[in-house]
Amino acid sequence: MTKGRLKDRIALVTGGSRGVGKGVAIGLAEAGATVIVTARTRNSGGSEWPGSLDETIAAVDEAGGRGIGLLCDHSDDGSVREVFDLIRHNHGRLDVLVNNVFAAPNVMPVNIPFWQVPASLWDTMHRVGLRSHFVASQLAVPLMLPQQRGLIVNTSSGGGVRYTFNVPFGVQKSGVDRMARDMAHELKPFGIAAVSIWPGYIKSEKLAAQPDRVPPALAKLIAERGETPVFAGRAVAALAGDPDVMTKSGQILLASELAAEYGFTDVDGKVPPPPSRDPAPLAMFKPGVTT
Repeated sequence: MTKGRLKDRIALVTGGSRGVGKGVAIGLAEAGATVIVTARTRNSGGSEWPGSLDETIAAVDEAGGRGIGLLCDHSDDGSVREVFDLIRHNHGRLDVLVNNVFAAPNVMPVNIPFWQVPASLWDTMHRVGLRSHFVASQLAVPLMLPQQRGLIVNTSSGGGVRYTFNVPFGVQKSGVDRMARDMAHELKPFGIAAVSIWPGYIKSEKLAAQPDRVPPALAKLIAERGETPVFAGRAVAALAGDPDVMTKSGQILLASELAAEYGFTDVDGKVPPPPSRDPAPLAMFKPGVTT
């Protein structure tokens, strides 16, 4: 990605205090964008929830962009509207929206049958992680329409096509993918692209801080095939800088496949292997298999 290619772009990344959201903010900053980041955590949350809004904004500035951190609870529509009101007032437009916020439980149920997981797990994941993406997109589009240009990216995963962790998780990821496809259909006449992007196995801050809370089989995959969150950020930056991005609208895009097309790498100079699109569950997620 050519540095400075996005220097006039305004981007919003939701849920950017850590993980993929932070990596996407950094990737956009490397290309020179002004990156607005939302999160609930202003200061470091310690080892339980490593990462913070202030740390992400510092990383964005260091990477060459301009970082703006806004506290926001994406379960509260009023809080979200305040963010978009500020963007309208201070910038007058929005070029890129990355829907990444996700309310993960402290401990993700793995291979627990749906009739045994609490119904609250469904509510948590679908309010912040699915509904929140819809609300943010509704508010973003009016800021993109005057330019007849824009990009909406939903971060997702292979859990959208194959059983992963539990039923609520998979339905959430599938919904994120379908939302991008259907939004793309309605946005096509206005020059605004909507896509879903799958990173691979992420080397996250939480994994580094709490390796014992990751299923051993998954930890092995991350060790063998893992990528940093910045790799996904470089994929989003490449899409944002592509004048023909409308040709990809409505698609599920894999960060590694985009790397081969656009010529970017992870921070170590390598391109990690892409995750599978195969709908068959991984062995660790087969019925009766405990992790």
